[in-house]
Amino acid sequence: MRRTQVVTMPRSVRYRTYFDEAWKKIIERFFPQFLLFFVPKLYEDVDFSQPFTFLDKEMEQLSKKGMKRSKIVDKLVKIYLKDGSEQWLLVHIEVQGDEDENFSLRMFRYFYRIFDRYGKPIVSMAIVTGPENWKPSRKYELKFYNSGVEFQYLMSTLMDYERDKLLTDDNPMAIVVLAAQDSERLRRRYRARYDVKWHLIRMLYQRNYTRLEILDLFDFIDWVLQLSDKDEERLCEEINKLEEANQMPYITSVERIGIQKGLQQGLQQGLQQGALGESQQLIIETLDERFGAVPSFISDAILQIRDHNQLRALHRRAIRSTSIEEFRQKLNNN
Repeated sequence: MRRTQVVTMPRSVRYRTYFDEAWKKIIERFFPQFLLFFVPKLYEDVDFSQPFTFLDKEMEQLSKKGMKRSKIVDKLVKIYLKDGSEQWLLVHIEVQGDEDENFSLRMFRYFYRIFDRYGKPIVSMAIVTGPENWKPSRKYELKFYNSGVEFQYLMSTLMDYERDKLLTDDNPMAIVVLAAQDSERLRRRYRARYDVKWHLIRMLYQRNYTRLEILDLFDFIDWVLQLSDKDEERLCEEINKLEEANQMPYITSVERIGIQKGLQQGLQQGLQQGALGESQQLIIETLDERFGAVPSFISDAILQIRDHNQLRALHRRAIRSTSIEEFRQKLNNN
């Protein structure tokens, strides 16, 4: 009988998966603030009394094998303008940030695929989170004998934003950009991460954010600035003191920290939650490695499962399935 060897994904791969998901959640949670921060002129024209819709299924249909990229977050959003017209916005986020000579070509391919399929006006934009020494072009040009195309898109490079201005900006996206900048600058300076992370968390309480906004921003900061287990425990203690002083028990109730002092039952619950998270992410990473970007409705369904036996069975199915559709059918049966 042949044995199937299960290889645990490296920590760096797990981190990248979490980082991508953190960006997806931030865009969906703070979309109006996202537009105000990055595209203020468009924000002024949007009618936010009308619902905006994230077209994840439409985006997944456009993500063919030839455009497989596990390190990129793409969001397609339908919005309405104040003049009553419908507008589609393509938000293309480069979360890897390494130099890529095909970056502008990829942006152009998305643009023409969306327009060719849906015939909708599109605003294309890229958010580059990578190192300061990479400055991708803002356009894609293909011309020959005075014939061809020149495609331009909006682009924001997070490392270019001035820190002093971000520190005084109450827009939640300013905190997000600060965390992304610090994550990039401190890639290998693990000892410096604690002070930076603690500073950002304290900022959350100094602004007039709601409890849910603080939790969502903390979740992003927590993933992009990961600490050692010892420093996480130390940070948890400091947050607890801060919340007691401000009478705002927000973050210390988050299961992500997994350290609840005083009660062994609380500690055990945190450990169980951490094990569940590892199992869920292992399934998602296996699917991503085999079939490319995992549709959000599949990853969301996996993250809802709390049964260890069921997760183990799904992981085996992720290894044995011949397509993402075959896995989806198994998931639906469960």
